[in-house]
Amino acid sequence: MLRRVLLATAPSAVGAAVALALWVATPPAPARDARVRIGPARSAGTTSEDCAPCHTREVAQWRASAMAFAARSPLVGALESLVEEQVGRDETCPNGAGVLRAKGVDACVDGRSGIASTGAGGENWCVNCHVPGENLRRAMPGWSAHGSSRGRAPLRDLLPAPSLEGVSCAACHSTVGPVARHASRSRAYEGNATWTSSATGASFLTRPEDASGRPGIGNSGYRLDVRLLVGDDRAPYAPVAGGSGTPDRGMGHPAPGEQTTQYLESSEFCGACHDVRLFGTDVRGVQQRGEHFKRLRNAYSEWRAWADGEARAGRRPATCQDCHMSLYPGTCAAGGEGDGGCPPGTHFVSRDRGAFPTGRVASSSRDPVRVMSHWFTGVELPLAEGLPESLIDDTTLDADGVPVGLEARRQILLRHTFRFDIGDAQRRAGGLQVPIEIENVGAGHRVPAGFSQERETWVELRVLDGVGRVVYEAGRVARPDEDLPDKRLDRVTTTDVQVDASGRPRGLFGSDVVDGPDAPHWTPDPRLGGTRFVGRGLVNLQNGFQRCVRCIGAIDATGQCIAGDRQGVTRADRFADGAYDADTGECLSNLSGEAALFETYFPVGALDADRGVVKAPDAILDTRSAPPGVALRYTYLLETGTHPPPFEILARLLFRPFPPYLVRAFASYERARAREGLRPSGPQVTEAMLRRDAPIELARAIARVP
Repeated sequence: MLRRVLLATAPSAVGAAVALALWVATPPAPARDARVRIGPARSAGTTSEDCAPCHTREVAQWRASAMAFAARSPLVGALESLVEEQVGRDETCPNGAGVLRAKGVDACVDGRSGIASTGAGGENWCVNCHVPGENLRRAMPGWSAHGSSRGRAPLRDLLPAPSLEGVSCAACHSTVGPVARHASRSRAYEGNATWTSSATGASFLTRPEDASGRPGIGNSGYRLDVRLLVGDDRAPYAPVAGGSGTPDRGMGHPAPGEQTTQYLESSEFCGACHDVRLFGTDVRGVQQRGEHFKRLRNAYSEWRAWADGEARAGRRPATCQDCHMSLYPGTCAAGGEGDGGCPPGTHFVSRDRGAFPTGRVASSSRDPVRVMSHWFTGVELPLAEGLPESLIDDTTLDADGVPVGLEARRQILLRHTFRFDIGDAQRRAGGLQVPIEIENVGAGHRVPAGFSQERETWVELRVLDGVGRVVYEAGRVARPDEDLPDKRLDRVTTTDVQVDASGRPRGLFGSDVVDGPDAPHWTPDPRLGGTRFVGRGLVNLQNGFQRCVRCIGAIDATGQCIAGDRQGVTRADRFADGAYDADTGECLSNLSGEAALFETYFPVGALDADRGVVKAPDAILDTRSAPPGVALRYTYLLETGTHPPPFEILARLLFRPFPPYLVRAFASYERARAREGLRPSGPQVTEAMLRRDAPIELARAIARVP
């Protein structure tokens, strides 16, 4: 067990002074000629326990982070399995094509072209970022399309124990820089710089940044050299990547060179994995940007756009590390009622971007210096069972005033992301006009970020009349695990269904979606971007997925598909899949423009509960999220009827990491696969994981209209 070098629970000035002294004194520094060595022979199995004797603070912080659970994330594991088992599945490839795994002893082949579909989307595409240390080991077997089910097991059942540490000490601190610009003849590791069409054999680049001299962005574009961590067999402290090769006294590994240090402190280092480009051509993306891939996650690209704007304005842009490895947005100090997300008995103290703590880098270091925090605080609680509740709920503060518990740390992060206000609410012509303003003031990227298509950030609005009756309500959920009321997923199919007389099974992962009471009616449509919207219904900054469709109902004078006879029960019953070309991004439909793109709610799925092949989306929405420094205004136009004034308005901004329907759907899928004997260690997702998915209030505003 790691020794916890943490501040005492009682947050008093005396306690803080005593605890700070303990921080500096613990653990004791060894003799200056002592060395904790990680021999080259053990490099492939290096774990956090090897690093902990010298880097106790960093390892303790990392263990309570999402980075430590990147390889064991239940939803990541279940989504990866779904992609491998269902995408490309047909009668010749009944176990799934394994489009994002390395080829094993056999591969699935596209019947149209004879080209292998196994690995076509990028070999080990998920593994390379969620388990980067696997590139030091290469121990995971390839996908076996027709042989033993062993090669098709979930990642957690295939990876050796060191790899299950996810984004680990060994992975980050073996990184020396970005991969080189893509060169088709190179055999060197380059992550997933391309994807290959199994229909035509064409190869498509996923890193347009290469052309601007910024290589290695997206899809695991980091370059590893284990000598940085363990030295060299012939010269144990040999320099790498321009390093000096001269360790401090007692150092168990080489000192990184200037170029490597600059890279590790840059946003480009984070951008190697925090931009994610998916196989296939985005229908909208190819039209707007000429890109032949899909932007699943855009954190780095969004930061780059913001940073370029800051530079043009003469301001130094904060890096990812300035926000996510510093004391930003603030710490907690003794006294108070726990404002700003801080635990009871403390109060929030704002800290600037780039405000780093100080401490000894290692137990052998002589003097305190600026250090990087390794909490990596994010917006979700890892769903993995391996994260103990004690690391979630702990209200202890560390020596810098940062809560040890993950829940308090993410509350602080989230509660300082937005400015949220009710504007000038007024009575107008028998109704109410209620403007809500939302501005992302805390992040240098859009919010929600990351897997923004599955992050719910919404407004709960409640309007009461002069006698306390409800005039209007939207965005209210009665239970933490209740879905948002803009829609209902009435029927979800996540298991095989019989589709023809021969009884051949076909996999489905889809739902019949119907409008809920808070179905959004905003002008203009927030899917198209913009900053000013008028209407009513749910306000949700969550991005989304779309697929190419054709209308099987009726097309009105504006080119929209409307329900025909016996249609209109579900959102999809007036549509059928259109002809989408993954190479070109062309959507052949009897509809045009945005009308030909239909929003779905699973990252990989069918059109509805009965129809459509299971596939990745044909287009990805990334315009509903809030850009940094831009005020969004949603003005509700509400009818008051006979309700008497005055009117009381309560608005809350809420966040939830995952829609409950997503967790339930994957739990259903995983149960079915476990019954078939395909989950050696049990289902990867269960409904019990919803307990860590409760909504969080980010802000609230109150107004009164006489």
